[in-house]
Amino acid sequence: MMHRGRHGFRGGFDGARPRRIRRFVEPALLLLLHGNPTHGYGLLDGLRQLGLEEYPVDISAIYRSLYDLEANGMVVSQQDAAPSAGPPRRVYALTELGEAYLRAWVEDLRLTDRLLHRFFQAYDAHQDLHRAADLQADNSSQEE
Repeated sequence: MMHRGRHGFRGGFDGARPRRIRRFVEPALLLLLHGNPTHGYGLLDGLRQLGLEEYPVDISAIYRSLYDLEANGMVVSQQDAAPSAGPPRRVYALTELGEAYLRAWVEDLRLTDRLLHRFFQAYDAHQDLHRAADLQADNSSQEE
């Protein structure tokens, strides 16, 4: 029996899937709002344009994040004056505090990027050693 642990499956592997960086939707939304106020569905389209179409997020998660960001002063919203087919849309805009928060996210993500690159380099070096050892063992057994 496989148990799902905090970081995936223990005792088995179910294949590659998109990984979540905790709360990554926040900096993505802030980046999209940087200089470009828009509504939630516009942000969903923007996430896709950032290459996050495979990232596991839906419109309700976007609105929850926007609500939290607004409650913390990172964004402000107002009803859109433009008519829409449905209920009036809320248009979100970045605040100065939101810009500072975005800069902090970018700094943290850059550090994470460097850490991940070092991890991948160590992993690749480890794999290269194992491949070389396997090749040497195969050559030794063929010579016998």
